[in-house]
Amino acid sequence: MKQEATHDQIMMSHDYDGIKELSNPAPYWIMLLFLGTIGFSLFYFVHYFGYPNNGRDQVSEYNQQMAQFEKERQSQNNDASGLAMIDTKEAKEAGAKLFTEKGCIACHGMKGEGNAIGPNLTDHFWINGCKPENIIKMINEGKPEKGMTPFKGILTDAQIKSLTAYILGTLVGSNPPNAKAPQGVECK
Repeated sequence: MKQEATHDQIMMSHDYDGIKELSNPAPYWIMLLFLGTIGFSLFYFVHYFGYPNNGRDQVSEYNQQMAQFEKERQSQNNDASGLAMIDTKEAKEAGAKLFTEKGCIACHGMKGEGNAIGPNLTDHFWINGCKPENIIKMINEGKPEKGMTPFKGILTDAQIKSLTAYILGTLVGSNPPNAKAPQGVECK
């Protein structure tokens, strides 16, 4: 059985102007909790900041995320290989529906002939490149300074490919009346 300490036994040895201090330590569980938090903070510091080139600091994580983002963006911009698979009648019909529903006709005209804002999509002259990847990139990223809305967050990848299939498979070469003059480089 533990014996209770007397008043004289827990008295500290120093005294100041007749004032004496009692030894009153913190409870054992609070000391364990305090030491545990110190241990955790040391582990956390070493794990995230403690040794060089561990790849867990904010700059390294940011660089990794940016590299992943660039890789995904590059693959999306270059991914026109699936275009041939969806270059079907159904894809072109879906693209035609998207062309009218998403307001493409406001800038490119009802038949893709172009107007004061948007270029002609029916000729073989292209401003931003001749490949399907260029069209997909233009639809994805747009060109806000020229008035082209980026549709990446609005359309899915399949819808963008359907729209591209409609432009290349139906609009190009259709020669509608009142078409805008050719712009850009001739694509063959």
